[in-house]
Amino acid sequence: MLTAFVFDVDQSKQVDDWAPALERLDQGQLLWVAMHDPTQEEVAALQETLELGDTVRRLREHPRSASVADEGEHMYVTLYAVSGDGDAPELIPVECVLGPNWIVTAYRGKIEVLEEFFERARGGGQIGALDAPSFVATIIDWIVASYLRALDAVESELEELDARVMTNTPSAAADDLTRLVELRRTIGTLRRALSPHREVVVSLSHPELDALSSEKSAQRFADLERRVTQALDTAREAKESTFGSFDLLVTRIGQRTNDIMKVLTLVTVILLPATVLGGIMGMNFKVGLFDSAWIFWVVIAAMLGIAVVVLSVARNRAWI
Repeated sequence: MLTAFVFDVDQSKQVDDWAPALERLDQGQLLWVAMHDPTQEEVAALQETLELGDTVRRLREHPRSASVADEGEHMYVTLYAVSGDGDAPELIPVECVLGPNWIVTAYRGKIEVLEEFFERARGGGQIGALDAPSFVATIIDWIVASYLRALDAVESELEELDARVMTNTPSAAADDLTRLVELRRTIGTLRRALSPHREVVVSLSHPELDALSSEKSAQRFADLERRVTQALDTAREAKESTFGSFDLLVTRIGQRTNDIMKVLTLVTVILLPATVLGGIMGMNFKVGLFDSAWIFWVVIAAMLGIAVVVLSVARNRAWI
């Protein structure tokens, strides 16, 4: 599906046919061609009209990480956005092709933040004067927001796990440990995917390195670099949070083990004297003492008395 918008200082408007709109662009206007699940016919039409050459294959075959390729009159910027929540985020490539007064974006699947940006553009609100690199900076800003949302979802799940562990002794510690490992891998995946975007932003913050960037767009990318760094710091903090959650879980498991050992120790202390008495009284010797039936009740009373004394001492010393 292909959708086109024309931006100027006052508003954005959707156009039905992007090729004539490109020819009618005035100074200060920008054409955005948004391609969702592009077909070969749509890519071929773009290649012919915009004279993109063979490098247009990047719209279908994306690099494995965020990158920038300067082709002189055109520039290719590959970004990776996060789709889905913290439970199972998916990284989807977003390819941007920049021209003097136009930009083409292409991606497949569903990216929530870009759909929000798309709806904002469809609404016709005031966007402001943008050149193609500045528009890419805006898209990167929204994509960074997708990483922050995914990391916030991970942090929320870690907080719920910590609250559950602190409130109750975990009954399924193995499942909690497995989930912690999954969250740790998710954070690592997000951080590795986000990190190359900082290199992209740094490259585009130097207008002297390409023919499309300007001083204005360079300033936008310089400000955006701080936002990317902030997102990377958030990922690093989320990683440290998993270690804290792991330590908390291990501590609670250790406390549960101590409680179990405490109970077993008390049971041993209670039963050991009774076992000794039972063993002595069960010796097969001809002793006159064993002929008295009341001795049996004395032994039973002694066993119960020892048990009461042990439990009383444990209670007074707050062992149980």
